[in-house]
Amino acid sequence: MKHNEHNDITKVDHNFEPYEPYRPIPLLVIAVVCALGVWGVLTYIGDLTAAEQFVARTAPVAEAPATPAVELAEGLNNASPEILALVHEGRDHVWSCASCHGDAGEGNATTPRLAGQVSDYLFKQLVDFRDGIRDNAHMAYVARGLGEDEMRELADYYAQIRLPSLVGPRLDGNLERGRQLAHEGDWKRNVPACLQCHGASGEGVQPSFPVLAGQQPEYTFAQLALWHADARGNSPQQLMDKIVQAMTPEDMRAVSDYLSTLPLNREPAPQVQ
Repeated sequence: MKHNEHNDITKVDHNFEPYEPYRPIPLLVIAVVCALGVWGVLTYIGDLTAAEQFVARTAPVAEAPATPAVELAEGLNNASPEILALVHEGRDHVWSCASCHGDAGEGNATTPRLAGQVSDYLFKQLVDFRDGIRDNAHMAYVARGLGEDEMRELADYYAQIRLPSLVGPRLDGNLERGRQLAHEGDWKRNVPACLQCHGASGEGVQPSFPVLAGQQPEYTFAQLALWHADARGNSPQQLMDKIVQAMTPEDMRAVSDYLSTLPLNREPAPQVQ
C-alpha cells in the first residue's frame, strides 16, 4: 500500500495554535469606540429635541371654541311671532332665513351678515330679488313667497340686531391697500373711498348704502366680482358698476379683507338728503 502523506503524523506542527492567541485591545481604540457611542446618543437626543420643537412650531394651535353668535347678539326675537316663524322655521316650501344666514343673522362666507344691516337696503334687496332685478335663484324663490309687509318687517328685525363683528381677513388681501381704498380711494383710477358713501366707519347710510364693517369678506368680494363681471346691476345710479370696473381682483380682495376688520360700533348714519 502506498504511504499516505496526508496521514503522516511525523509532519504535524506541534507549535500550531488552533485559536488566535489573546492580544490586549489598545486603550486608544476603546476610547474612540466609547466616544463614537456617546456622540451617537447625543446626536439622537439632539435630533429628537429638534423634531419635537419643529412639531410644536408647525402643528396647528387648537383655538378656544368661538362664542356662538346667539350668545353675543342683542335684539334677537324682538319681532312678532309671525316674523319669527319666518326667521326660524320658514313657511311651506320657503326656507327659513336662519337656515342660511344663521340664528343671529351673522352670515357665513358668501352668505351675508344681516344683523345690523340698513333696513331700507335690506328691503330693497328683497324686492329686487323678487322682481328679478338682482339675480339669485335661491333668494328669488324665498322673496316670491313673501308679501311686501313681511319683507319690511324682516328688514326691520335684522336691522335692529346688535352683534359684534365675528370675522376677519380670510382672502390674503393686502390690508394696507385695502385701508387706502376704504379711506382714501384711488383717484388715479377714479375709485372713490368706500367710506365716502358707506359712512365714516363703514356703518352704512340710509337708505341705499349698506353696512360694510364686519361683513363676511368672501361675500363682499363675491359681490364686487359680480359687479366687475356685469352680473349685478342694482346699485343706485349704477355707482358700484362704474367703480368696480376700475378695480383689480387684488384690490377687491384687499378692500374686502380690510372692511371685515372694522368694528361695528356705530348706528347707521342718517338718510342722505
